[in-house]
This record gives sequence, structure tokens and C-alpha cells, in this order.
Amino acid sequence: MTLHSFCWLLAAIPLSTLRSETTPESGMIEPRSQAALRFTAAKHPSLRFGELLRIDFRFKMQNDFRTFSPDLSTEEGFHDLNRARVGIEGRLFQSLEFELERELSVTQNPWKDAFVNWRGFRRVQVKAGRFKMPFGMEQLTGPTQLDFIYRAGISAYLAPGRDTGVMAHGRLLDKALSFEAGLFRHDGDNARIPDNERAAGTTFVARLTLTPARTVNLPAFLRNLELGAAATTGSVEEGANSLRGRTAAQKYFFHRLDVNGQRLRLGTELKWKQGPLAVKGEYIQVSDQRLGQGVSGNDIPNLVSIPNLVSRGWYLSGLWTVADSRNQKRAKHANFLQSLYGSTGPGMVQVGVRYEQLRFGSDEHTGAPSRSSRARNILGNSDRAVTFGANWVVNRHVRIQVNAVRETVEDTVRSPIPGRSRFWTRLCRLQFDL
Repeated sequence: MTLHSFCWLLAAIPLSTLRSETTPESGMIEPRSQAALRFTAAKHPSLRFGELLRIDFRFKMQNDFRTFSPDLSTEEGFHDLNRARVGIEGRLFQSLEFELERELSVTQNPWKDAFVNWRGFRRVQVKAGRFKMPFGMEQLTGPTQLDFIYRAGISAYLAPGRDTGVMAHGRLLDKALSFEAGLFRHDGDNARIPDNERAAGTTFVARLTLTPARTVNLPAFLRNLELGAAATTGSVEEGANSLRGRTAAQKYFFHRLDVNGQRLRLGTELKWKQGPLAVKGEYIQVSDQRLGQGVSGNDIPNLVSIPNLVSRGWYLSGLWTVADSRNQKRAKHANFLQSLYGSTGPGMVQVGVRYEQLRFGSDEHTGAPSRSSRARNILGNSDRAVTFGANWVVNRHVRIQVNAVRETVEDTVRSPIPGRSRFWTRLCRLQFDL
């Protein structure tokens, strides 16, 4: 059986046939407080032992099919098993949450999330283990909930990603203000250098998000506005340890350069939703010091200060829910779609567009620009991309996505194909999430 057939079969199975919360003798629902081990499948396959223990079993699989214009050779080729993850998540004693997830496909870091979260206090929780550092709205969004197949460049290469650490988080001001602050061993998976080594030391991260409508009266169309800001600070060892930039085809347009000293990240984010329309945007800037990176090992000369290497970028996206049979009041074409698919409807259909830019270069431009890692003024390079996408959420387990990405590389010398600046990437993703 092919993956496509398997996904359609699962989509056609009513969830009611998977439930096992009733006793065969009476058909009555078991009391939640009953201290008996039972299996349920209401949302995920799950084991319950009264109110003492809950263990949910998870499985995620994403199959990507890609073509490039002009043609580019990649390790994955036309088909890419992007994710195949198994895991468990649950709660013990109502106050201790846990999660463990591992990637089955070939990857440098097979263990993804492995943490515990303590809910002992009302307003503050403590999380420890391996998990995503609290930086970057899109990076913190789960892979099965993304609006587009690939994350924006700033989310994939400038946001830190996962690492091992401890973090305090919670909500204040009637849940209007959310805070996260933690200390991590390194600077995240996205900053790792070749051979999976870590060049950055202990990193501090903090993030705040605010929903203004919870504290002040705003017009109705701003009630779902959410704003956020985040920062990280840490040190980077001397060497070719800067961040890098790659295109949608995973081809370099900016390689790592020599840096040494402090790494400072700053990020802002915006999310707004009104009816079927959702808008999201982020800006991220990373500044790496270059102490002692002159030609003779001394500091790069500059009349004002030592120029840093700056990696920055942004994106702005819009997503329109064309139809959603799960909420008939919001489905513009609900009656028509119901006539085609029956009372349950076809699920949710969305279309969207995202524009983004990712750029690398010096923060000061004294002297002639050069591509040399030791230059005072590093010649910058950028990748601008527009992504057109469509999503079909068949049900809570199955999603089909189609994207077309058009990229423009600024410096054609460092382009994936020298002399060529524009590229197209076409993608289709079949996703199954249990």
C-alpha cells in the first residue's frame, strides 16, 4: 500500500470507531476518577490510569516531493522523507508534564524533545531538558502546524532551535502577558557547525508576548493582535563559526565566516487574526563580534569600533481560510462544499503568500567591500523569496500542502549556480500526524 492510499484510508475512518472509553457490558462512560488502566483513542492513542497518569503516543510523518528550476542536484532528490518521528507525551500527578520524541529518519540529532515541565505554581512553570529555546514565533510553531511547507529563512537559520537547558515560563496580567526566560548549554541546533560540533557557549534567552486587548479596550478588529519580542546573548569561540544562509534547495548563498566574541540576537514578532484572515510577521537580527580577526591576528582596524558580522532578515505572510467545514459559520462556501462531500465536509482549505528576505554582511561599511572573511567591510549577500501556498487539512490527522517558491540571490558569484540569480522550487507535502 502506498503512503497516499494509507493516508486516504485513515482519513476515511470515523474517529468514533477508535474510541474505547465505554465498558462493553453497560456502554456507560468510565468515571475519570476511577483508578483503572484504560486505553483511549479520542484524540491520540493514549493510556490512562485514573487521574494519576496519562501517556499519549504520537507519530508524525512528512513526505515531500520537489522539483527545481533551473535543475539542482540534492542529496534527497525528488522525494524527501522530511520527518518520521515517534514520541510520547503526558502528565503525572497533575503537576508534572513530560515529552520524549525521536526522529527515525537519518539526522545528526535524532532526539528532538526530551523534557519535563513542572506546574507546581499557579503563575510560573519550570521546564528542563532538551527543547526549543524560546525565540522565534515560527520556529516555535510545531512542524505539523506550519502555514507553509518550509519555515522562512530567518526561522531556519537565525533562530536558535533546540538545546539543553532550564526555563521558567508563565502568564501574567490576566494572561495578557506571557514570559519565558532560560539558560541553555549552547546556542541551539541551527547554529551548530560541521560534524555537529557546538561553537557557542552558555546562552541566555528571554521572550515576552503581549495580547493588548486583554488589558486595554481596542477596536474589534484588533482583539486578536499579539506582539512579541525576544533576545539571546552568549559567546562564540574563535573560528569559522558564524551563522550561514541557504536557499530552499539547501544550497549556500553565504558560507560561515570567522568570528570571535559575543553573539547577540534580537527579534520582534506580530500575529493578527480577523475572521478567515491571518497575518504574521517577524524580524530577527544576529550580531557576531569579530575580535582578533585581522590579517595578522589583531583586531580589524576601524576608526570607531570593530565591525561586527550582522545576519538579519524578516518575513510577512498572509493566510486566508477559504472554507472550513469544522466551523460552518466561518465557511464562506460551506453549503456548496457540503453538497459535494456530505455533512462532514472536506475539512479546511487555505491559501496564502509569504514574502521574506535573509541578508548577511558587515554592520559598518568603511573601506572597499570584500568577500574575504578577514575584510573590514564584508560584501553582503541576500536571498529574497516569495512563497505561494495552498493547504488542505483533510482532518486532524491528514494534511496536504502545495507550495511554489521564487527566490532571488543578490550576489550571483555566490549563487547556487554562478551567474544565475533567480530560482523556482515547487513542493508538495503529504503529512500524517497521529
